[in-house]
Amino acid sequence: MLAACTIDSKKPADGDGDFAPSLPPAPPVLRPLPIPSVSTPSQGVHRLVAAVGSTQILPDINTTTWGFNGPFLGPTIRLSRGEDCVIECENRLPEDTAIHCHGMLLPAPMDGGPHSPIRPNETWRAEFRVEQPAATLWYHPHIHGRTGVQAYRGLAGMIIIDDDVEDTLDLPRDYGVDDIPVVIMDANFTSDGQLDENLDLTVGLQGEKVFVNGIVDPEFQATTRKVRFRLLNASTMRFHNIGFSDGRRFYSIASDTGLLGSPRKVDSVRLGPGERNEIVVEIQPKETVLLVSGGFPDNLGVPKGVMVPDFKLQETATLVTIRGTTHSPTSRHDDGASVPAVLDPSAAAPVDLSEARERSFELNTFEINGQAMDMHRIDFAIDHSDPEIWWVTNGNSDWIHNFHVHNCAFQVLESSPTDVEFDAYGWKDTVTIPPGVTVKLGVLFGQYRNRHYPYMYHCHMLYHEDQGMMGQFMMINKGESPELDTAYTQDPRNVRGLHGH
Repeated sequence: MLAACTIDSKKPADGDGDFAPSLPPAPPVLRPLPIPSVSTPSQGVHRLVAAVGSTQILPDINTTTWGFNGPFLGPTIRLSRGEDCVIECENRLPEDTAIHCHGMLLPAPMDGGPHSPIRPNETWRAEFRVEQPAATLWYHPHIHGRTGVQAYRGLAGMIIIDDDVEDTLDLPRDYGVDDIPVVIMDANFTSDGQLDENLDLTVGLQGEKVFVNGIVDPEFQATTRKVRFRLLNASTMRFHNIGFSDGRRFYSIASDTGLLGSPRKVDSVRLGPGERNEIVVEIQPKETVLLVSGGFPDNLGVPKGVMVPDFKLQETATLVTIRGTTHSPTSRHDDGASVPAVLDPSAAAPVDLSEARERSFELNTFEINGQAMDMHRIDFAIDHSDPEIWWVTNGNSDWIHNFHVHNCAFQVLESSPTDVEFDAYGWKDTVTIPPGVTVKLGVLFGQYRNRHYPYMYHCHMLYHEDQGMMGQFMMINKGESPELDTAYTQDPRNVRGLHGH
């Protein structure tokens, strides 16, 4: 069981200020919020097929997109703790891909990183046992140098893990009714409605149009008073400060990798690319309220100036229009927005870090510790089972970065002095780091060992990752030395420049 590290109470909080967004004009056309289907395994196998399709992200315009088992996004894979899981992914795309289960603790050969490419017309298979608490995770591409554009085209899907602890709690869990996936993405479009893939050399593929579950301007009809939204920032580069148009307060009940020890009542949650948060809100009958991205009053610490990349931190967007209906309640979890005072007690239990090994990382431009990603280099190996302390510094004075680690869950123990707010509560696998800020992480790792295959750590702003802001580590047995499987790196099809050029 993952347990929590002690949190410094002085560190920045999410949603503690007054959330009062300046809203964009009301959308002219609303369409029902699509709910991704739940994957049904066949003979115990969750089968994904990555292929080219066409979808109407914009109303009445067919846009060429990529998706799993459909034209855009993919099915939600629902798993239970202790379950033996098999996922197969067939690649029907015109280029290599790789599918990473973001947030999963699983063996390195099954992690779906850049050392596990799936060639066109080939199938990749991952087999593992689910050994972690209930959480909202996701899957997305992780092919070296092409992750950003493949995710931008639509390759993403949600993973939901259930366990006995979460199942005993009085929380909404009727998927698609009162337990709603919210997959947030963005894009630019050409004049004929196709995805504009012209790369901005400062912010990559950062879109003007924000959309949810594959469409702009969705509408959700709430048939219960209490609704749980599973928020996933699947954008390649955009950050979101998410709340409601009337500034109402709600409960944050889970972060990236699991439930909080107790709920937090907030008016917004701040999510960088790759981060998740589960919230519970009360929706009254006949009312209309907007789920919105309200911008960052503190600009996430990024100075404003002509030479600073435009991260769109002041822009607002309507994510979902929510209407409370007059229908009878359809869920047993329908007593208003109250949630249990205690969620997962183990999430608040302290971890002994007094003997923990410490490591330091500096993120700067497109490098980590002064180095760009090298598929042949193992940056370090871990030969023990204990937690570690990682100090991660954003060395840029005017850029945001965020930091994601595979095969782990971490707590943000403290940060260097800053007035900038960023989400740092609960068990996480990805954290936003404002310019010039250092965070101290208490990191617990999955305990699978393999001296031939690495795990990744990287900036999850995918343009930064694709430009080389990534490193790799191995989990090995004591006395072993890393011996990287070079079959992938020796294949001439993988000798390419950044972004495959």
